[in-house]
Amino acid sequence: MEQLLHTPEGVRDIYHEECAKKLALQNRLHKTLHLYGYHDIQTPMYEYFDVFRKEIGTIPSRELYKFFDRDGNTLVLRPDITPQIARATATLFKDDEFPARLCYVGNTFINHSSYQGRLKESTQMGAEMIGLDAADADAEMLALVIDCLKNAGLEEFQISIGNVDFFQSLIEESEIDDETEERLRELINNRNFFGVDELLEEADAKPVSRKAFSALSEMVGGVEILEEAKKVAPSKKR
Repeated sequence: MEQLLHTPEGVRDIYHEECAKKLALQNRLHKTLHLYGYHDIQTPMYEYFDVFRKEIGTIPSRELYKFFDRDGNTLVLRPDITPQIARATATLFKDDEFPARLCYVGNTFINHSSYQGRLKESTQMGAEMIGLDAADADAEMLALVIDCLKNAGLEEFQISIGNVDFFQSLIEESEIDDETEERLRELINNRNFFGVDELLEEADAKPVSRKAFSALSEMVGGVEILEEAKKVAPSKKR
């Protein structure tokens, strides 16, 4: 049998100058995170499937690297570190340790389709503030992002801001089943709004929900978009 000495599709070696530049950048960003009072946390390379269950749709199930332990439990190579931080703080942190400011760096794995030409292993670096639901927290995170981008050497950039609760309220209002929700999230993530319309029509979703999801394609811009979002948000969330 021929030995396979090259890397599998979707992963690669990083060495010499490129590796040095990557580590230097990580170090600069790491220092910025520490200046803002964020503390390091390391999470496992893999977790139980349930930790990432809510991510399905944003990251389709077929794109997760899944395997089993000796007891038959489904394990997943982490596609995203953020859900791990939520799991860790929920199980390890005491009430008096919040708000918690945590930062991390690690590799994530997503089994993208080959035709997309994207790497299946990438490095994710980030910061999470847990337990403080206030405008000051949002302002701090925005300031942190801006400083990180500047320290990375970028002079011109644009920051996109979204709201998970807004999207989730539309999901709840639509009363669609879990399978349809997964497909819907994937379509919206790929900005395939023609597919969104077709899917909701097939699912016999409420007309008001179909209109709301269709409007998402136009909700890109400045603060004026907030008024447009308010018009389609479920009444109980306004």
